[in-house]
Amino acid sequence: MSVYRQRLIDFMSNINPLVVVFLMSVVFALLTYVIPGGEFERHTVQVMGQARETVVPGSFHAARSHPQGFVQLWTVFMRGALEGAERSFLIMISAGAITAIIATGAINAGIQLLIRRTGNLGMGFIPVMVFATGLCSATFGMYEEAIPFILIIAPLLLSMGFDSMIGVFIMYWSIAVGFACGITNPYNVGISQAIANVPLYSGIGFRIVCFLVFMTVTSLVIMRYARQLKKDPTRSLSFEEDKVNRAKEHVDPAARETFEMTPRRALALMLTLAGFIILMVGLMKHGWGFREIGSLYFWMGIIIPVTGGLTLSEMIDRNIEGMRSVVIAVVMMSAAQILYFILNDAHILDTILNFFAGYMNHLPQFAISYVMFGISALMAALLGSASGTAATLMPILAPLADVLHFSKQIVVRAFQVATGAFNFWMPWDGIAFTICAMAGVKFFRYVKYTAKFAIFVYVPVALVMLLVSVLIGYH
Repeated sequence: MSVYRQRLIDFMSNINPLVVVFLMSVVFALLTYVIPGGEFERHTVQVMGQARETVVPGSFHAARSHPQGFVQLWTVFMRGALEGAERSFLIMISAGAITAIIATGAINAGIQLLIRRTGNLGMGFIPVMVFATGLCSATFGMYEEAIPFILIIAPLLLSMGFDSMIGVFIMYWSIAVGFACGITNPYNVGISQAIANVPLYSGIGFRIVCFLVFMTVTSLVIMRYARQLKKDPTRSLSFEEDKVNRAKEHVDPAARETFEMTPRRALALMLTLAGFIILMVGLMKHGWGFREIGSLYFWMGIIIPVTGGLTLSEMIDRNIEGMRSVVIAVVMMSAAQILYFILNDAHILDTILNFFAGYMNHLPQFAISYVMFGISALMAALLGSASGTAATLMPILAPLADVLHFSKQIVVRAFQVATGAFNFWMPWDGIAFTICAMAGVKFFRYVKYTAKFAIFVYVPVALVMLLVSVLIGYH
């Protein structure tokens, strides 16, 4: 059994979201020869100053289907790429800018300074780091970039009387949960809202509330574990390993110099903060769209890295590096459009939506949000990519919301929080394995404890917040 389990883990860890989209495209194309055609009537409405097409509930009627073969599909990828060019460039420019800013060392130095200033807070150090790390993930999508910080935090916690496993919890739980909360995260908020045709970064107030709730709950769970260790250190999940970790004292003195807060880095941090303040003002007061947001990131990616100490050549290289890192997400966004085009061009999309609506139409709206949460969580566990999951699911879930007269904002929210349900504790999660290895703790002890946190804490809180979003009519 263990051999087959390992084969499954190896297969799942190596699967590429593009493979899933391709296989789904083949299945969808075959369905166009089987499912009868049908259409809803649609009408145009103004949403935040923009024209949007919405489905007229109850207007479904039969129509001729148009099966989609190779002749119909051979140009469909370019069609999706061209229609999504504006949002694709926004994702690439923002990723390039953030990568260049990180390359200055300003963010690393800020986190190191925070650690030094709060290291004497004792138990209070935990929520400070949880909120700080989670905020980085929720705003600009920090994820893999945070891995090296475990080499600083784990030894620091050992010196404070805690254990290395708490360092792993603080780092990775905060990253994963903060990323899923997504306040302005371009990798899940930006992509999912763009695909769902929801105004970019709209509904930010409720997302901030959700972030505060999730970070508070995460802090309390970690602090509860920390209090247990204070009473009985032998209950540590890394008790034996920490005997070795303390002996190693694996803190690289050169790292402190690398993360030193210089005047240029301090200025870069202030400019970064100013940039995000400008972004918030532009979004909330001036209704900025793709062009304005992309332009802000463009100039942030030039001015801040140079101010922080990068040469012009280094600044350009880091921007290109960041753009390269999200190319797969941009390609996925174009590829995922194929699924929509196949069903829509064949005139069977509305038939499928009407079928599901017939079953879900009688469900309470909170139950609809739960169903969408469950579908998104399972797909995210399969794909292991928030952007890939958004590109795969949103073209299907968003039109379904129209049919059900259900808020697309809640659909996006259900998807976002669902991406944090499984990903950070799956046995094939390479990031979790890397962080555990660098902290010197047992990986499967982390997986077992984190699974309990996800199932008994994270998922119930997510469902409660989805219920709240329905009750307040989140749009």
